Amino acid sequence: MPSIDRQLLLLALVALFTATISLSSGHFENPDAQLRLSQAFSIVNHGSFQLADGVGNISHGNISVNRHGERYSVYGPGQILLFTPGALIAENVTDRTTIGPHYIAELINSFLGLAVHFLTGFGVFLAATLLHDIGHYPFSHTLEELTPFFVSHEQRARRLIEDPSGEIFRVLRDELRVDPVRVANVIDYESADHQVPDRDLLLANILSGTLDPDKIDYLLRDSMFCGVPFGESVNRDRLIAAIRYDAQRHRLAITSKGVSAVESLVFTNYLMYRNVYWHHTVRSATAMFKRSVQDTLMHPDCSLEASNFHRVTEGELLMSLAHEQERLGLEGARRLLDGVTRRRLHKVASFIYPGERKQGLLHYLYDLYQHPEKRRQKEVELCRHFGAQVGREATGDEILIDIPRFDKTPEVDLKVFYREDVPSDKPQPLSFDDPEVSRLRESLVDNFEDQAKIFRIFCVGDADMLERVGADVKRHLA
Repeated sequence: MPSIDRQLLLLALVALFTATISLSSGHFENPDAQLRLSQAFSIVNHGSFQLADGVGNISHGNISVNRHGERYSVYGPGQILLFTPGALIAENVTDRTTIGPHYIAELINSFLGLAVHFLTGFGVFLAATLLHDIGHYPFSHTLEELTPFFVSHEQRARRLIEDPSGEIFRVLRDELRVDPVRVANVIDYESADHQVPDRDLLLANILSGTLDPDKIDYLLRDSMFCGVPFGESVNRDRLIAAIRYDAQRHRLAITSKGVSAVESLVFTNYLMYRNVYWHHTVRSATAMFKRSVQDTLMHPDCSLEASNFHRVTEGELLMSLAHEQERLGLEGARRLLDGVTRRRLHKVASFIYPGERKQGLLHYLYDLYQHPEKRRQKEVELCRHFGAQVGREATGDEILIDIPRFDKTPEVDLKVFYREDVPSDKPQPLSFDDPEVSRLRESLVDNFEDQAKIFRIFCVGDADMLERVGADVKRHLA
């Protein structure tokens, strides 16, 4: 090939890569840019995809080294995958539960276009994807329901991120040049104490909506590690490729090509809640653990505070709780904690069937959910009543009421864009739950409420007490 032709081809490749990167990510600080341009030189000058030494970064995950020591890009030159300055945060984050959503967020952003990034702040969103779960206590969402001892993980994340003396605040402000308050707004967007600007609400809708990066990551990952096949049906690549930005509603939308992928994601979410997250064994252990913690913290001489639940592992927390229960002489709380760790769980005595969920009963259960101290008081009352019936001296924790989150339900708030042949010539875009698009939501929501969100009464494994509670407990829930 003549030199001039080689140079023109190289310039064309450079222009193509530069334009593609800028239009996909909205910024030029992409560390992959050097790799792609170096790969272009290698292809043109040497007819090889092999990269020169020093090109690319193994820690970024964008190169691989074969057994001969030769370096290659792990991605094809045409793929638009971003590796942003968010790596400065990620350097010290090895938990795949945070890296996964960040990686998917990068992919989603690569399809959203230049305008969105300039208008909203690309770095803010990527920092929020890495930090969105930083406020979690040990055992994830479990402790958040024990108000007033604990706050939501979103509120706690805001406190950590906005703490001017904290390392996170410094890294965001000084290293990434990102406003920590904006990152906190995206995560804690429902805060009643903060006025969240529209530009941050837009990012929050992307991070926490139907197609949020976290959900796309954890559903597939949890499915795989729990040994259930539900996540295999989700075509993540097709789903992400179908994502578009709905400028009118300032939210994510999809093209018609992504409808089946969204259906798979929503249905997988339902199956995971029904068969894994809200399985009766999980719910029994959760109810026992919450009550054990609640009894401990309610003791007037308890030395533990909410701050003792920060920055500790689950194992460390179990040891702290056991030590405190031993010190306070809380035999019941210690028995519940041991039951969880040794898998001596309470049994299902009864549950409320869908046809029994009258409005008055649901209001009563909602009140118990909102006020854990009322739920505990009712449990103690039931224990004394049924303990007397079977001649057993009750300690107040033999019967536990399990109430799943009332605000958890399948969310499919999406618009669908058709390139051509819009169904029934309707105006674009169509709602996902339009009968012309998908009928999944109208049946799935009811099924989720009836078959996944189950209200159970758990009881200690005493045959006589189990039988009495199962036969008569619902009459006392009013």
